[in-house]
Amino acid sequence: MERRDYQSKPISADEVEMLSNVFEQLLHQYQIPRDGQAAEDLAARLVEIYQSGVRDVEMLKKVALRA
Repeated sequence: MERRDYQSKPISADEVEMLSNVFEQLLHQYQIPRDGQAAEDLAARLVEIYQSGVRDVEMLKKVALRA
């Protein structure tokens, strides 16, 4: 099986929009202030998880909250 290198592949505009939507949903659902360190950490985790190959929205949410 071929292993993809997601980390070196640029994130497209559509992918950024999807990640942004997931980010906004999590901020709202867990009442995380947008201007705090927790929001920055969440955004970084979402990108990292996405770049690791996770593409399913629900799985992104679950994994991002576990960290």
